[in-house]
Amino acid sequence: MEFLSPTAFFSFFLLPLLLLPYLIRGRPRRFVFSSLLFLKEFAARSANRPWGRLVLPPIFFLQLLFLLLLMLVLAEPVFSVRPLKVAVVIDNSASMQAVAGRRSRFETAQGEAREWVSRLSARSRVDVYQTVPGLERVGEKGLAPERAAALIGALVPLDLADSQRDYGGELSRLVQEGEYEQLLFWTDHPAVGTSKIVKVVSVGQPEANLALTSFDLTRRSFASSQWTAIVALSNFSAKEQAVKLALKGGDELLSSRTVTVAPGKTAQVSFEGLPFRNYYEAELQQKDGLAVDNRRFAVPPASGPLRILGVSPRPEVLNSLRAVPGLSIDVISPAAYSRYRGGEHVLEIFHYSAPAALPDSHALFILPPAENPLVSVGKVLSRPSISAWREPHRLTRYVNFMLLHPAYARALKPRTFGDPVMESAEGPLAIASERDGFRYLALGFDPFPYLGEKNLPVSILTLNLLEWFYEGAGKASALTGEPLRFSTVSSGAVVINPRGEKITVKEDSGIFSQTTFQGIYRMSRAGKSEFRALNLETSGESDLDHPARIQLREEPNLSEGRFSLFPLWPYLLLFSLLLLLLEWFWNPPVLSQR
Repeated sequence: MEFLSPTAFFSFFLLPLLLLPYLIRGRPRRFVFSSLLFLKEFAARSANRPWGRLVLPPIFFLQLLFLLLLMLVLAEPVFSVRPLKVAVVIDNSASMQAVAGRRSRFETAQGEAREWVSRLSARSRVDVYQTVPGLERVGEKGLAPERAAALIGALVPLDLADSQRDYGGELSRLVQEGEYEQLLFWTDHPAVGTSKIVKVVSVGQPEANLALTSFDLTRRSFASSQWTAIVALSNFSAKEQAVKLALKGGDELLSSRTVTVAPGKTAQVSFEGLPFRNYYEAELQQKDGLAVDNRRFAVPPASGPLRILGVSPRPEVLNSLRAVPGLSIDVISPAAYSRYRGGEHVLEIFHYSAPAALPDSHALFILPPAENPLVSVGKVLSRPSISAWREPHRLTRYVNFMLLHPAYARALKPRTFGDPVMESAEGPLAIASERDGFRYLALGFDPFPYLGEKNLPVSILTLNLLEWFYEGAGKASALTGEPLRFSTVSSGAVVINPRGEKITVKEDSGIFSQTTFQGIYRMSRAGKSEFRALNLETSGESDLDHPARIQLREEPNLSEGRFSLFPLWPYLLLFSLLLLLLEWFWNPPVLSQR
């Protein structure tokens, strides 16, 4: 037998109160006797006992049994036909790191969950789940309560945003698939609605918070040696906040500034003329509820020139790009590209050629053949005019399209993805797209050779597209949980994460996927280091004052065979009512007589 509400047993401490009516002397009543001699000695003895003599009639034990039954009913006794199956879900997203007092929300939830699990009977079986990076089970299935409590104690919160999933539907689905009799979810989100099986335990209180919501690095051109950092600071509170913002390059403080942010608003701060560093860090020098969103990191794209691989049957045309400062180019034939392993160049230019599949790098397709993975090629156009273009866009900046008239062109059409940037009356002539962190551009005309001032409209367009690719290569950071791309990593290379842990790469790959913590990741190989930055997605995590609500859903009627508990308390309640009726007949109330 088990008890669903064992705390009701504390009411047993009230049982001694039942003795009080039998200890307290009743009020004296007047009677007429022929003689009082035999009552004198008794009166003398009883006068010294203000509480009277304890006499327990049989009706007392009937009343005691009645109260014991009521207390058992409150404890909800049940018989277990098979082990009780329960699920414990712990929200381990970044917002659970918010601190109130001396404990974080996660530590509070962790402690409450362990205490609740430890009170389960030894026959119970527990499954432990966490919410990020996905709602999934942790550890083995069907753990004993003591092992489940130990597993809960070993969990840690991650620097990952909680995806705005439909938790009500997800938890109901989990109950159905796992056939759980009870599911408890500890989170910092409030819950609305009702559910017989799912119970949400909300921890933490709404509070004000400041957060760095973006951090970008730019420079005027890929030939420039100075950087500009643009930092966005958001105020998730109802009061104006003034805070000191510091910018570091590595471990060196480069600049600091005091910023005032209006309530519910975002302020942008620019730091210009920064020297090159391997990585940069922006930090709010103020303590608030959530520390993880007070820091943000960025890595510049590269310290050297923009490295380009040109694939063309006309190498002399692409070699004209050597006149552009701040880049280097290697030109190979289309036949030699099949032997190219990749990873050394930021941008690949396919000039009158195309690979069989999109490369894992930024790529520019110039007048591609019909068999290419990016666009469909249309009819031939002679000296087309550019009739429309996207503004604002990095590719069209400062270009005088009235003077841009390519001698030969072909209309293009995206195969699966891509947006027209420049169009003629016959169709798009430039299609730009981004996919899996890479930028792709297809041109229906040839902007080469690069002639500089001799052909300003085309030269400006060429510099724009090189800058656009360079910006894509210089994405300051990715979001936690996203895979990081390094240069081709051989087995045995070491990646050091923001916690200082050294992780050995086991396979030859340029992708590193253990990215659950915010900060700088450094990959060491052959005496060289590559740096990558990861930041928290703050859109739903930093607003601690208005957390999203969880809408619970009532589970559908479940089959009788899945329940393992036979409730005993209704029968005990019925028996206690019968005892109450018996007590009433045994000791009926005395009606006062006037």
